[in-house]
Amino acid sequence: MTTFGIDGIRIDSGGHTTHVCWAPIDLKTLDCLSPTRIVEVGDVVKAIRAGEVCWSIFTLSGKRFLGPKIRVVAHTNSPDGIETDVPDGSIEKSMDDLPPI
Repeated sequence: MTTFGIDGIRIDSGGHTTHVCWAPIDLKTLDCLSPTRIVEVGDVVKAIRAGEVCWSIFTLSGKRFLGPKIRVVAHTNSPDGIETDVPDGSIEKSMDDLPPI
């Protein structure tokens, strides 16, 4: 199983994330194990459904921090998308807090 980190997103005019900047990461160091690349959200949805794990990654003052886990969400009038998984209504960083790509 691969663990991916998302550190940037692209949002369409409808408010849905369309693309992400991601790479496989080392969970202990949060270092990327390969160069980051921009992919469509459908690729992330497929990876999560195949058992891969995906986390949001935030950078503050040059240091990387692990954000909330990423989960698949169903959209009524469009393909499934992704969102941060914030359990029990906790207030944490969300997808919207990631920098645009």
